[in-house]
Amino acid sequence: MPTEGVNAFLFSKPVKLGRFTADANGTVKGTVTIPKWTDPGKHIFRLKGVESKRSLGAKIIVRPHRPHLANTGEDRSLLMAGGSAALLALGAGAIVAVRRRKHN
Repeated sequence: MPTEGVNAFLFSKPVKLGRFTADANGTVKGTVTIPKWTDPGKHIFRLKGVESKRSLGAKIIVRPHRPHLANTGEDRSLLMAGGSAALLALGAGAIVAVRRRKHN
């Protein structure tokens, strides 16, 4: 409902994720963060009007938390070194093949 307070919850264990206010059209916008300690698996995200008690829910899947590590390029360095070595070997092989043809 317009200008109504709306609470956001995560269920299976009820966790309040935030409180928002609907605009004049009854639209609710906002951002919530799923706590890191939330068990992976199926859950329900629910918005519930404070006064009207109307609710809207959606099934979601929480993936296991994996800390984000900075991309330092180290993961790609071996691939790049291997690719460079392969190109060098290919180039050296081409030179040897050309020299053999010139001698024949």
